[in-house]
Amino acid sequence: MPDRVRSGIRACTPSLTRRALLGDIAALALGAASPFAFAQHDAVGLVTPPLRLDDIVLVDQTGKTRRLNEVLRHGVTALQTVYTGCGTVCPLQGALFSAVQKRMTSIRTRHAVQLLSIGINPLSDSPQALHAWLAQFEAGPSWIAATPTLADVDKMRVALSGSKASASDIADHSTQVYCFDANAMLRWRSADLPRVNDVCDVLGALALT
Repeated sequence: MPDRVRSGIRACTPSLTRRALLGDIAALALGAASPFAFAQHDAVGLVTPPLRLDDIVLVDQTGKTRRLNEVLRHGVTALQTVYTGCGTVCPLQGALFSAVQKRMTSIRTRHAVQLLSIGINPLSDSPQALHAWLAQFEAGPSWIAATPTLADVDKMRVALSGSKASASDIADHSTQVYCFDANAMLRWRSADLPRVNDVCDVLGALALT
């Protein structure tokens, strides 16, 4: 496992209170500043005001068609963007979510906590490819993957990043993690390849609100 990911694997506890979430969560992003910078993005930390993304159509790893906001309302969600043909940063992202998954059971919650990997190459991120990608990281039932339509993928990437610029090249995609509350509102954007503990802290704080 890469050192960057291994260094974040410690006890995952909800050390952030609701006040910390609303007032100090941006400090997590600064503390998690990554030496990697794979894509341009304008916003890191607390999303103020919280943002609801357009309710686009997704196809998940089972081939089921779903609506984005319906998926997000299943619980507090950590979302990442990947593509299944990626052999560079996406395996690091998979290892990151695998580590978060192992710590999720220790998070005290009022809401379910889930992980969502969004495929950003609709031409190749088929249900079969998503299923195989998840299997590499021993994804459990609380970790799903899904791909938007070609018409929606760039719009979604721009909304997630907080940038007004067009989405960057697919090979230079963001390695941020985006955390949503149980009302499907985007509340936090991480730095690139954040620490496992930082993602867990934010999920824990959101799951208690």
